[in-house]
Amino acid sequence: MAQKLCDEVWYVPVKHHHFGKQVTDDVHRLAMLQLILQPGTRVETYELGISGINYTYDTLEYLRHTFPEHKFSWIIGSDNLPDFHKWGDIEMMLSRYTFFVYPRAQFPMQPLYKGMIPLHNVTEVAVSSTDIRAKIAAGESVTGLVDPRVEEYIKRNSLYVKVG
Repeated sequence: MAQKLCDEVWYVPVKHHHFGKQVTDDVHRLAMLQLILQPGTRVETYELGISGINYTYDTLEYLRHTFPEHKFSWIIGSDNLPDFHKWGDIEMMLSRYTFFVYPRAQFPMQPLYKGMIPLHNVTEVAVSSTDIRAKIAAGESVTGLVDPRVEEYIKRNSLYVKVG
C-alpha cells in the first residue's frame, strides 16, 4: 500500500492448497491473521467455506460478483511464477485481473505474463512459511522473521513443533 497500488489489502486464506501443500488448521491461521491486521487490511474467508480444491480464478470471480463496488487484483510472490501456468483459467484471469508480483529471494521475476506487474523498490522476501515452520520444528528462533504477536501465538499453541 506504500506505493498506492491499492486502497485495501484482503488476506484470503486457502482451505485446501491446490498443489497438495499441507496447511495449518483454519482456526490458527485466522487467529494469526487477526493479530496482524492493520487499517486498510481485512480477512476474506470465502475459500475456507469450500470443500475440495478451489482455484484463484473462482475466488476472484466470487469477489467481483459479491463486492461489485471493488476492483480486485491479486498479489503473488515470484516463487509462484514457474508453476503459474498450472493455476487454471490463467488466460481469463489475466485478462480480467491485474497480478502484482512481489520479489522473493532466489526466484527471478520470470516468466511474467501479460497482465502481471512486477513490484520494484520493495524489500525482497527472503524467508518462506516453509522455512518458518522448519525452524520452529528444529527448535530454532523465528524472532525477527514473524510479527512478535504471531510468534507468541505459535509458541502458546505449540504450532509446528516436532512431535515425538
